[in-house]
Amino acid sequence: MDTDVLTSLQKVPLFHNMPPQFLRHISQVAIRRSFREGDLLCSKGEAGSTMFVLLKGQVEVVGIDEEGREVLLKVLQEGDIFGELSLIDGQGRSTDVLALSDGEMLILRRSDFLPLMEQMPQLARQLLLTLTKRLRDTDELVLRMAWLNAQQRVAWTLLEYTDGGRLPRWLTVPVLAKRCGLARETASRIVNQLQKEGVLQRTRKGWEVVKPERLKTVLQQTVHIFQERSML
Repeated sequence: MDTDVLTSLQKVPLFHNMPPQFLRHISQVAIRRSFREGDLLCSKGEAGSTMFVLLKGQVEVVGIDEEGREVLLKVLQEGDIFGELSLIDGQGRSTDVLALSDGEMLILRRSDFLPLMEQMPQLARQLLLTLTKRLRDTDELVLRMAWLNAQQRVAWTLLEYTDGGRLPRWLTVPVLAKRCGLARETASRIVNQLQKEGVLQRTRKGWEVVKPERLKTVLQQTVHIFQERSML
């Protein structure tokens, strides 16, 4: 038994409060795999009968909008899962998943996971909560695309990912464009303007939001409408 995997599984929200014997079983049947930055981990439409548990690193979940542009639906971190829809229904993958960094993941086969759900109703409940949160996040993103203009989408995204003023290294202009549903040129133009205004600053450690209040001001005109819609 891989004790490192067992320790990692104990930190995964999906497996909270599961008996140790179930976690040990998962650690024994799961396949551990490493990946490199830029790797395509899942491809939309491909056959899927596995679920992935992210042990290390970050990955992006990407869809395609009506105009054929890539849209960043979610950035997943350590402890998150993906591929669960195909694991449940055996259908093709619904999105692309690409690695934003080097990392490691566990692969759980449908034949191993579904029997555990039958034996452990709490696992099914946790999976339902995970899917519900993901659906709410997607609804929020759809509303954001519908109600916010390009500048407001960028402002929202920068505030979404800032941590003490710092932005994660993976939030490059191309990734920002995908998260906002914009052409890369449009996102780049907005970022350059924010730099000129002193709102954004590039350092050796990456981008920093220097004036978050300016970004909040950009959102004030429509954010109350967005919040009311998202509560429906």
